[in-house]
Amino acid sequence: MQIILNMKKKKVLVYDSQHCFSRFLKYEFKKDFAFEVYKNFKKFDNIIEHYAIMLFVLNSEEELYDLMRIYKKGVPLIVCTFNKDIKSKLKMIDEILLLDLSKVKTEMRSELKFFLNVISNE
Repeated sequence: MQIILNMKKKKVLVYDSQHCFSRFLKYEFKKDFAFEVYKNFKKFDNIIEHYAIMLFVLNSEEELYDLMRIYKKGVPLIVCTFNKDIKSKLKMIDEILLLDLSKVKTEMRSELKFFLNVISNE
């Protein structure tokens, strides 16, 4: 007799207007998490509470406004950007986990895995 464990994957909302980083996420962490990727901000204002984690990829200064719209909504937030100015501003906010995309892939993968595990175990 085979026992099948039905472990429900945690849902992660990913805001990535360029879909670059979201591909990496789906490839690396698809076994443990269910990723839903959005390119624009119009769709997920009222569904944020359905997610265990939100990951926000900032590709431009304009996207900071979208980030501020969801900040403090009660869902853990991981933010990543290549923009050094934005990164330095976000370092001052305690409730945001800031992922450093300038690291090599193995370091970035380890850091992201740590963030996701810490958040999902809370």
